[in-house]
Amino acid sequence: MRPPPPSLLTRVFAVLAVGLALAGAAVAQTTVLRTLPDDAKRGTLSHVRENLVSLDGRQTKLAPGAQIRGANNLILVPTALPKDSLVKYQLNGSGELFRAWVLTADETAAKDKASPPSGVDAGRPFSEIVPKPASEPLLGQPRKP
Repeated sequence: MRPPPPSLLTRVFAVLAVGLALAGAAVAQTTVLRTLPDDAKRGTLSHVRENLVSLDGRQTKLAPGAQIRGANNLILVPTALPKDSLVKYQLNGSGELFRAWVLTADETAAKDKASPPSGVDAGRPFSEIVPKPASEPLLGQPRKP
């Protein structure tokens, strides 16, 4: 019996090499390495309609150019967002949702880094929140002797 011609043997090895490369790429794709910003807050996110989402139960607009990334780190259109997804998010200066990342099981289990409490005055002593009486009279009020 004669050995197969070299061209057939070369083709078989080429097909096997391509198959192994594709299998390796598929395994590598399942491992998503991403770094979430330290200032991103944790919350729940759902799509309501058009450019309106529910963020922690409050309706919030999407900022122009907003991105929502799935657990695989690919961009999701808002309508494809699973209801009440656990996310980390960032808001822009106007309070609109700017970036959101749907958390993986590992990211959900991981503790958040120390972040400031939410809310403008959260964590501040009451004496710092309440304004002190002004030493100067308000406009239109006479000075007291």
